[in-house]
Amino acid sequence: MQSQQKADNDLLHIYGRMISVGLVLVIMAVVGAKYFLTLPQIAARGLEVEHTRLLNVLVMVRSQWLSLGKPQQMQLNWEVLDNISIKPETSVVSMNDLGWPQPKSFTAQGCQDLWWQLMGAELDNTDLVADYSAQDNSCSYLSSNGDSLGYQLDSGSVTFLAAP
Repeated sequence: MQSQQKADNDLLHIYGRMISVGLVLVIMAVVGAKYFLTLPQIAARGLEVEHTRLLNVLVMVRSQWLSLGKPQQMQLNWEVLDNISIKPETSVVSMNDLGWPQPKSFTAQGCQDLWWQLMGAELDNTDLVADYSAQDNSCSYLSSNGDSLGYQLDSGSVTFLAAP
């Protein structure tokens, strides 16, 4: 009789553990689903963050331009992280008469190079495509989700447009 009670007791413990494991798995599934559903929203904010970074860099560069006596070109230094170490990178950026950085060439490639010079990162790494508009003399940076960032080369204004 005691062996039957012991077997019933062991069976109840096993059922209890199975229910506990099942509850943990359900909770993990709910948390995981919420996490993976919010990933696209987090990724979509990438260009919004880059907008703030670009604004800060432009203000810093223009401030240095003023403090250095308004030179035609400025040297920008970045520490770039490659797979193994951090290495210093230097680039020279041309400035217009009002103190705003200008691309080397007024083309899409020039805008792409300007992004690297200002932000210290390749466009390939940020999933952006550069474009130059001669009509309003601006560089546009388009994200794969439809957001865009525009940099007015004459006035230094930066606009962020979110996809609808």
